[in-house]
Amino acid sequence: MRHTSARAAAVALCLIVAAGCGTGAPEPASVGGVKLLSRTQGRYFEVYGDGRWRRHIIKGVDIGATVPGKWFGEVPIDYDTAAGWFEDISAMNANTVLVYTLLKPGFYRALEDFNEGHPGGELMLIQQFWPNDEKDFNNNYRADYVAEYKREIELGIDALNGNADIPARKGKAWGEYDSNAMPYVLGFLVGREVIMEEARDTDRANPGKTGYDGRYVKTTKPASATECWYAEMADHAQAYSTRKYGWQAPVGYVSWPTLDPIDHPTERTPNLPRANEADDSQVLDPRHILPGPATKAGIFGSFHIYPYYPEFMYREPAYADYRDEYGVLRYGGYLKDFMSVLPAYPQIIGEFGLPTSLNMSHMQPEGFSQGEIDEQEQGRLLARLYRAILREGYAGGLIFEWADEWSKRNWVYRPYLIPFDRHALWHNVMDPEQCFGLMEFEPDRQPFGGNMKKVWSGTAASGRGGPGAVKSMYAYGNAEFLFMAVEFTGKAGNELKPGADSDFELDIGIDTLGYSRGTNRMPVSGVPTLPSGITFLLRLNSREGGSLLCRPDYNRANSLFTARPSTDDRFEHVEFVINRAQQSEADGTYFPVIMTDQSVLNYGDFNPAAKDYRSTGHWYIDRGGRRVMIRLPWQLIHSSDPSMGRMLSSTRTDLPPGPAGLLDVKRDELGFIRTPGFLFYTATTDSGRLLDYQPRDGKGFDGRVKRYRWPTWVFPKTHERLKKSYPEIQSLYRNAESLVPAPAK
Repeated sequence: MRHTSARAAAVALCLIVAAGCGTGAPEPASVGGVKLLSRTQGRYFEVYGDGRWRRHIIKGVDIGATVPGKWFGEVPIDYDTAAGWFEDISAMNANTVLVYTLLKPGFYRALEDFNEGHPGGELMLIQQFWPNDEKDFNNNYRADYVAEYKREIELGIDALNGNADIPARKGKAWGEYDSNAMPYVLGFLVGREVIMEEARDTDRANPGKTGYDGRYVKTTKPASATECWYAEMADHAQAYSTRKYGWQAPVGYVSWPTLDPIDHPTERTPNLPRANEADDSQVLDPRHILPGPATKAGIFGSFHIYPYYPEFMYREPAYADYRDEYGVLRYGGYLKDFMSVLPAYPQIIGEFGLPTSLNMSHMQPEGFSQGEIDEQEQGRLLARLYRAILREGYAGGLIFEWADEWSKRNWVYRPYLIPFDRHALWHNVMDPEQCFGLMEFEPDRQPFGGNMKKVWSGTAASGRGGPGAVKSMYAYGNAEFLFMAVEFTGKAGNELKPGADSDFELDIGIDTLGYSRGTNRMPVSGVPTLPSGITFLLRLNSREGGSLLCRPDYNRANSLFTARPSTDDRFEHVEFVINRAQQSEADGTYFPVIMTDQSVLNYGDFNPAAKDYRSTGHWYIDRGGRRVMIRLPWQLIHSSDPSMGRMLSSTRTDLPPGPAGLLDVKRDELGFIRTPGFLFYTATTDSGRLLDYQPRDGKGFDGRVKRYRWPTWVFPKTHERLKKSYPEIQSLYRNAESLVPAPAK
C-alpha cells in the first residue's frame, strides 16, 4: 500500500535498528504544580522545549480514520500506515496533525516513535473526542448521552497517557495503550459540527441551562444550553487530565459557520421562516465560552470553515471587498468578519479543504468549489486560503484532509450506493466527500502500459481503413473507473481535440444492462439498428468537447432507472441542483438555483505520469492521434457496486425527489441487477456524414461480439500516491511563520 522514498527508508531503518536515534520525550514545564508542554498565549499556541516557550503556528493536516475497504468503526490505521504517513506529513513541513476520535494503539506508538526520532521536528497532536452522532434524538444534554460522552473523554485521556486497556467494542478503537503521547498533545477538542436541529432542541429541552461555572472552562451568563454543554465537556476533559495525571493541554471546542453569531441576510430561503433555516437560525457564540480560573494551559476555538458553504460565504456583498495578491477572496472577507466577534484566545481553522472529485456539490464563483478541482489547482487554492487564515490573526489551520476516504459519502450520491455496506470497497471519484485528500489510494490495476483488454477488432469500411475508420475497441475496469480506448486506422483522433478545425465526431453507444434494455438506435444518421439496447451515448468532437448522455428513463436527474426496451434515439444530459435558490433579506437580491451538468466530460491526460497530467480529465488523444483514451467514473454510468458488477435498475416511476430535486429514499431502497457485461458500438461522422461504424458484419453490426466483463474483487488492492497539490503545500508550510502579521504597536 505504501509508496516508497529514500527518506522513508532511512527513517524506517532508524526506527528499527536504532531505537535510540531520538533523545526521548521532552521534559514538561511545571506551572503551579501542573505539567505543561503546550499552552495558549494571547491568540497563539506555545510549545515548551529546551527550557523555553516557543510560538507554534499550526501548519496542519487532518487525518481520517479509514483506508480503502474499511469503515470508520473499524478504525483500521495501524502502526506501519501511521508511521509512513508521519514521514510524508513531516516532509511536507507540517507540524501538527488532528485526529477526530481515539485511534488504535499502533497510531500512538508510531507517533511516539516518530517524534523521538525527530527531535526538533516533532509532529504535535490535536486529539478530538468524538461524541456519538448515531442517535435518534437531538437533546445533547440527555443524561445518558452526557455520561457516555464523558466516559469516552476519560478513556481517550487514559489512552494518550499510555494507561488504558480497552476491551473490544463495536465501532470504536480498543486495545492496550502503552505509549505516552501526552508530551506531543497540542490540545484536546470536544464536540463536533452540531446541526441546527441539535442546537435548537438542546436549547428548548434545557431552559434552565443558562450558564456553566467550571474551574477550567466556563460560560458567561446568560448562555445557551448548547454553549453550556460545550463548556462542561471541555471542563470535564481538563479536570480529568489534571486530577488523574497532573497534566494539562489547551482544550478547545468545535463549531462551524452555520452556528456563528453573525446575521447573514443572504442566507434566506424564499417562503421559509428564519427559525427553520438550516444554516443561519441557531447560534453558538464563542464569546460566551471562556477560560476558567484554574486553567494553566488555556482554551481555544476550532472552526470548520470552507469557502463554498453555507452560501452566505460568497453571497454577502461585503465579503467581495476582500482582496489578496491574486484578486477577490470572499473567504478572507468572512474570516475577517468572523474574527471580529471571536474572544481573545487562539482560534484555529480545524478544517479547510477543496476536493479533487470529478463532480461538484457546491459552486463558488472564484473557483473554490466543492469538487471539480484539479490536483495542482487544489494546492494553489489551499495556499490562498491558508494565507488568509494567518493574515486575519488565526493561530493556524489544518487542511482537510491527508488521505481520501472511500467510506464517506455526501447527500447527492447516498441513494445510489447499493448495497450500501459495500461502498467502501470502491472509490466514487464523483463524490467530493471521498476526494479531499492530499494523497489518494490508487488502485493497483491501471490501464496504462498495455493492460487494456481488446474487446473487438473493427472491419474497415473500405477494406483498407478509410478516414475515421475504427480499428479496435479496448476496455478495462478497476476500483475507480471504467476505462475505454478507441483505436483508429489513421490519426483521426487529432481532429477530436478541443480547438481543432474539424467537424469529425466519434459516438460510442454503451450497453450496460443487457436483457434488451435501452434503445437499439444511435442518434447518428445512417447507422443501422443495434443488436442490443444501449443506455448511454458518449459523444466526442472538437467543438463541443465530450459528453456522456443517457436515456430519459435511465436518468438519475429524473429519478428514473427503468431503461425500457425502445426504438427511438433520444438521449439527454444529467443535471442536478447544487446551489439552492435564496433571496437576501437585506435588499431583496434573488440568487437563482445553480445546476451542475454531470454529462460534461473534461479533456486532459489522466495518466499521473504524464507531464500535462490533469486529474479531472475524462478523455484525451494518445499515440499521435491514433487512440482516444477515456475513463468514466462508475457512478456516472450508474454502477451501484462495481466490485460485484452491479448496476442501478428499478421499474419504479414514483421515486420521490428530496430537497433541491435530489432523490429522497431510504438506504438500499433502489434496485440493482448484475450486468452480463458491457457492449460498445462506435460510429464516426464528418459534418454529419457517416464514415464508419463498428463492430460491423457486412451491412450491420456484429451481434456475436462477447461482452466485456471486468474482474470483480472482494477487497481493493491499492497503493498510495501523493497528489500534485503536495509540493505546493510543502512550499507553503516551509515559510508559513513569515506570513503571521507583526503585533500591532
